[in-house]
Amino acid sequence: MSFFSSKRNIVITAIAALFVVYSAATVTVVKEGEEAKLTGEVAFDPTTVATNFWQNNADEYFAKNAVDFNTLVAEAGGDFTTLASKYGHYSMGDSGELSFIIKGTGTVETVKNKLRAGYLSLKLDGYEGNAQIRLQIGPVFKGSAVRDTISLISYKDYKNQIEWAQVSVAFHDLISKNVLAPIDMAAAEGKKVEFIGCFTVGRPSQILITPVALKIE
Repeated sequence: MSFFSSKRNIVITAIAALFVVYSAATVTVVKEGEEAKLTGEVAFDPTTVATNFWQNNADEYFAKNAVDFNTLVAEAGGDFTTLASKYGHYSMGDSGELSFIIKGTGTVETVKNKLRAGYLSLKLDGYEGNAQIRLQIGPVFKGSAVRDTISLISYKDYKNQIEWAQVSVAFHDLISKNVLAPIDMAAAEGKKVEFIGCFTVGRPSQILITPVALKIE
């Protein structure tokens, strides 16, 4: 081996050794759950998102934006999409599922509180249509009408569909606790009801409403 080859090998070995030392010196051990302290990224919490809105904006927002259900039906003339820009909210900004915030009064005809996706069947005052009117009471809620009718919250603010779905679940949890839990559903049949709620346009034969405010006499 020549002198120059030996010298080159010594230099390469020294550089490699320095790289190993540098790498070892810059490794940081972070405890599980404390990654944000290192990266500066705040962990996503759907409960905080929903709770902040519920505590600071919900009452005023839903009351202000709710349209009387009979008024909505009359103006729609059988096609809710014609009122999308006036009263509606699309789940993806200007596309996706169409939902509305509505209000109304009526009478509880049937209580289905033993089902996983429980509901109250309603006879709405002044409604002469053929659709079944159901008010969701959980504990499982279908759809995401509540989340989708809130213009202060956008799907663009979340990383993926999983986070976006978790926000909807968080709202349903708040509704279960704050709106539905105080009511004795088993005794609701035959009683007058007043509500504000959200529904997504789907089957013409059924209007499935998720309540955000509910009073049963």
